[in-house]
Amino acid sequence: MDPAKKFMKEPTAMEIAKQNFVHIMATTDNAHKQMREQMTKPGKGPSEEEWWAWFNREWEKKKDEA
Repeated sequence: MDPAKKFMKEPTAMEIAKQNFVHIMATTDNAHKQMREQMTKPGKGPSEEEWWAWFNREWEKKKDEA
């Protein structure tokens, strides 16, 4: 085991999601426009519960790949 990993805590899904939100909200490019709108306008895109279900599935896939 890498000695540094003993002291470093891996980020949780919630921490990654919050970092992602900050990143998307800070962008001004067209590539992130749809995501910004979905995250800020009610009725656009998936519900919060649907989004978290998707995010957690993706998070588990990444953990399984590691």
